[in-house]
Amino acid sequence: MFFVVTLVTITLTYLVVARLERVPAMRFRTLPSSRPFLATDMAWYGMAIAATAVSMFVLRPILSRLTIGPISDQIGRVPVALQVVLGMIVFDLVSFLVHVGLHRSDMLWNVHKVHHSTLELDGFATTRAHMFENLVRFVPGQAALFVIGMPAGVVATTLVIANVYGISNHSNLDVKLPWIEMVLVTPRLHRRHHVPSTTQNNFGGMFTVWDRAFGTLLRRDTADGDRYGVPGEIDSYPQRFAKAVRQPVLQMRELLHQRRRSSELNTAQHPEPQTSGV
Repeated sequence: MFFVVTLVTITLTYLVVARLERVPAMRFRTLPSSRPFLATDMAWYGMAIAATAVSMFVLRPILSRLTIGPISDQIGRVPVALQVVLGMIVFDLVSFLVHVGLHRSDMLWNVHKVHHSTLELDGFATTRAHMFENLVRFVPGQAALFVIGMPAGVVATTLVIANVYGISNHSNLDVKLPWIEMVLVTPRLHRRHHVPSTTQNNFGGMFTVWDRAFGTLLRRDTADGDRYGVPGEIDSYPQRFAKAVRQPVLQMRELLHQRRRSSELNTAQHPEPQTSGV
């Protein structure tokens, strides 16, 4: 039942945000009336639903066994509302660290490129994420929440809030609330993360405190002419679903091939000294 409620809530959020993005006074840029590659993002949304089902029905029962008793006892005494707030803080911190890892690891970056490949940033762009990334991004945070003893209902609620907030952050809404940015991420801040020149900034999903602590927070407007996309591959990265699914595999295979060639070349140039027997 909670799976259905989650799916309905997130789908309604997409539709509401899409409607608001069409209001001239509320939008950041004028979007094409026929959104390019909407079918691609809807296909990714289908994959995200499948990943959510795997997470909820397969992984969550396993993760719930990770609870540490003494900590769980303390968490159990906290009011549910405060549990949700604490859950959001812990989940967002873990998600921030995972997000940084996706950018700093050559292998994982090839998977995360799919998300950055969107050329028009709006609510539906949130869906564009490889199925493997969906698991990598959301499972560690859930595991952390279960370890500290969060009830399953609080974990599920935290994930819904994170997803709804993510749709808002990827939207084309022109939110001008700079005072909120002292604590919370806004579409203005996350927009900079999808501009290739500043993609190593603004990793946070909900709270700006993590970027502030790590020195990666960038509070700057995005110019109307700034493009979104994969750094160095804006016009070449596949936009069609089938090709985009294969692209991370192809690029990781090429990366492994380059590493192997580099290792062989290094060995050829610096052979190990031969030792003679006595």
